Amino acid sequence: MEYATSWIDKNVREGHWTGETFGQFLRVHATSRPNDTALGQGEVSISWSNYLSEVERVAGGLSRLGVGVGDRVSVQLHNCVELAISVLAIWDIGAVYQPLNPMYRAAECESLIAAVDPKAVICSNSSMEFDHANLLDEVTDRLSCSPIKVIVGTTRPGWTNFYDLDGPANNIAQDPLRTALLGTTSGTTGKPKIYIHIQATQIFEAKALCQGLTFGSNDVMLAAAPMTHRGALMVGLMTSLVSGSRLVMGEARNTREIASIIENQKVTTFMGIPTIVSDLLHLHDREEWDATSLRVVLASGAPVTAELINRFHEQWPNTLAATGYGLSETGWCTFLRIADPPEKVYSSGRLAPATEIEIRDQSGLPLSLGETGEVHIRGPMNCAGYLKNDEATNQAIDADGWFASGDLAFMDKDGYLNPVGRSKHTIIRGGLNIYAEEIEHMLQEHPAVREVAIVPYPDPRLGERACAYVSLHAEASFDLDELVRFFSELDTARYTWPERVEVVDELPRNPIGKIDRIAISNLLQNLPG
Repeated sequence: MEYATSWIDKNVREGHWTGETFGQFLRVHATSRPNDTALGQGEVSISWSNYLSEVERVAGGLSRLGVGVGDRVSVQLHNCVELAISVLAIWDIGAVYQPLNPMYRAAECESLIAAVDPKAVICSNSSMEFDHANLLDEVTDRLSCSPIKVIVGTTRPGWTNFYDLDGPANNIAQDPLRTALLGTTSGTTGKPKIYIHIQATQIFEAKALCQGLTFGSNDVMLAAAPMTHRGALMVGLMTSLVSGSRLVMGEARNTREIASIIENQKVTTFMGIPTIVSDLLHLHDREEWDATSLRVVLASGAPVTAELINRFHEQWPNTLAATGYGLSETGWCTFLRIADPPEKVYSSGRLAPATEIEIRDQSGLPLSLGETGEVHIRGPMNCAGYLKNDEATNQAIDADGWFASGDLAFMDKDGYLNPVGRSKHTIIRGGLNIYAEEIEHMLQEHPAVREVAIVPYPDPRLGERACAYVSLHAEASFDLDELVRFFSELDTARYTWPERVEVVDELPRNPIGKIDRIAISNLLQNLPG
């Protein structure tokens, strides 16, 4: 899938896509401020000049192994210095970065690798969860594919050590209109939906964020959220390259660790799910720790409550709290800042630069201000579509470049977007997406299950959790313990498993005979527990 020539010409003509690349930003900083710290993790820190040297070393090594322009490289790493170096090295040789969430198990990895067909994979087996290298060996053997394998932090037969990569710098002229990122936006088993982004869309978004939130070279950014998610990759690696700020790789395991990093590294800005932000505020109430360096906190990945915004304002009045609305396919479309009027705290803010939003009814016709419908988005941050999936691309993007989000909202008279819900069946658990229909398809294979609907139920910390609402075949039994056993055998990521089971005789249906998810959600809210 590629952009229409007219769309490329429009964005170039209007100055949105300027021809810059992330490699150019890196080289500018390495030349102008070679000794300033660019990147760090724990006690490790590297300067801008060393950052560039490491990127060129790894780029040269990958090129020597046979990775070239347009080749896909799957990377399964937690937030670490090696992840940042790997991403930029991949782009430096004109290849494509495809993140593999370190939480993914065999089913998810196999589905994505089958879809992407990577030329190379990069991982570490030092994770506490499981041995990633062993998992990828098993997956590639089952798929009968033989990607180049690179491992971080250890040696392993059949794998090249990351630190042994070396070769002459391959000075490929990076094309910002070339595919750079393949990310997953739907479920990852079966046939995943893999969106396509070029560098130009991402650079435009990074510039908009830097301008809107005034990121600069004096900032210290904490990458606390996993950068396998595009939002965290953007408000981390990409904005740090554009702004020249120092990036601290964290992905801390708990709130206290995040607080410690903020205090010790004098972090000025970070992005976290609302749960993390709330936990930091509670921790600040209970324990003495220095948060005075914080300048901007961007809350994303789940709805932000007015209560949280107000608590933030009271406790950290000198820190900018911001949130917004966007999708992996479209980038940050709106921004809400604490300086906005108090009555707008329930909204997602106003439009980002050069971004258009239309609210449409079920027939695709635009609605008036205040009327609720589906959010459609058009702008220079939009993706090109979905990999090897013309059907999904055509369903999401129309001939005029409008992307159908699947989200419901209305626009008020002041230009603030007000989300109402999701028309797609997605549950957001602590910033992680659970795709209800995919889980339903899996559970439908259980011999006891006749029908199932996966619906959200509220959680004060994570926002939502998933509940399995099931009807059973005659004389069958099913409970949470059986659900856990079933999903354990499927070897899927733990966060996707429903955490509650409700067994009923019949699932409620709407007048046309479809399962009524709204009715189920209402029933669930009235049940104990």
